[in-house]
Amino acid sequence: MQNKELIKTIILVILVLMSGVLTYMTWNFSPDLANVDNQTDKDKQTHAIGKPLNQGMEQVVTPYQIIHSKGEDTEGVTATKDNVKTMLDPLMDQRVTRAERMHSQHNLIIPDLSDDFVVLDFTYDMPLATYLGQSLNISAKIPNNFKFNRLLIDQSHNGKVQLYAVSKDRHDVVRMTTTAKTSKLKQALSSLNKKMQPYTEIITSKDTIDKATHIYAPDDPKGLKSYRTIYNRISVDAMNAILFNDSLVVRSAKSGTTTYNNNTGVANYNDETERYRYTNLSEDEDRSNNMKDTIPSTFDYINSHGGFTDDFRLFSTNNDSGELTYQLFLNGRPTFNEKDLNQIKVSWSEKGIFSYARSLLKTNVTIDSGDSETDLPGAEEVRSSLANNRTIDFEKVTDLAIGYTMNDKPDNKDIEIQRNSEFTPQWYVEYDGKWHPYKDGRLE
Repeated sequence: MQNKELIKTIILVILVLMSGVLTYMTWNFSPDLANVDNQTDKDKQTHAIGKPLNQGMEQVVTPYQIIHSKGEDTEGVTATKDNVKTMLDPLMDQRVTRAERMHSQHNLIIPDLSDDFVVLDFTYDMPLATYLGQSLNISAKIPNNFKFNRLLIDQSHNGKVQLYAVSKDRHDVVRMTTTAKTSKLKQALSSLNKKMQPYTEIITSKDTIDKATHIYAPDDPKGLKSYRTIYNRISVDAMNAILFNDSLVVRSAKSGTTTYNNNTGVANYNDETERYRYTNLSEDEDRSNNMKDTIPSTFDYINSHGGFTDDFRLFSTNNDSGELTYQLFLNGRPTFNEKDLNQIKVSWSEKGIFSYARSLLKTNVTIDSGDSETDLPGAEEVRSSLANNRTIDFEKVTDLAIGYTMNDKPDNKDIEIQRNSEFTPQWYVEYDGKWHPYKDGRLE
């Protein structure tokens, strides 16, 4: 009997001690927050395909060329990110103190434009309020819903910069007086001066006969290099994690296309082309064509998961369908590819992303191809050839630019096929709203 009581006492003591230890551990417990943070970071990384841009929308919504017109001399420079930043710095964080809209039924003439001004050309039209507010952080009260694709930077009599936003049809302009200093503008031009090359002024129609509305193109492009890019691949799982919020049904087809879907969306991925396209099925509303919302919203969405994996820039805006195209640039020049491997196409709706299409390739390294440098025909030769081509309505030529043709070249010699492309310089012409490669006097 005494032994039983002794055992009970010992067990009771042990239980009391264990209770004390557990109470102490509970009160003094400190979770390993470092590990939790690390796990959270890992989760976030699985929902990203690259690093977000560390600056604002001005890295993606940019001009494609910078022109300086001074008297009879016209020079220009490619729109590398450094060149664009240098030119725009004098305008950043300023204010518009006065704005006035002007309209012309015929050729647009700006009477007070000086003979020394800068032209920023864009390949798309966009709301002026969006560009000033989102890209330049300029405070401005300007006409609602005005769209532009050319910005003239001029100097006023009081030492302040004056801006002229010109509409795509060259019949409307908004004149803006700013707080930006002319002295800062001159400093920016001075730093770009040594990079400038001669440019030609081209007239294609009655809408381009004034110095404010000419088409500008490189005068005599010579010594242009070709480049070769080797790619890494973006994981399909990473894209699905970004765009889908729950489990997926996966279906494969003999054509090499795999379909992923759930109750909210569907995506298709093609192994051969390495193109991925997502459509949101949960959006009852049609895609939005309000570019004041679509441009900043798509930028924020793509950038939030590091989607601008290379030098992608806004290249076209479709005001009817609401679709935007972000296109790959190389050394400040646009690239072109028949399979759209150089594009991100995206549209927005009232509630969020509506569609999203892109190649799942991103640059690993870009090097000089080693080929001989290329001399392209001069801008005047291109103009003359197009004007004399009976199959072309020359008045429908709205822009000329040097870009890079992206030729897809898989290397089958590698044990694991390494996807790569060669970029070769070529003239491109915007004709009737679409860009075409120019070769031997014709548009391809």
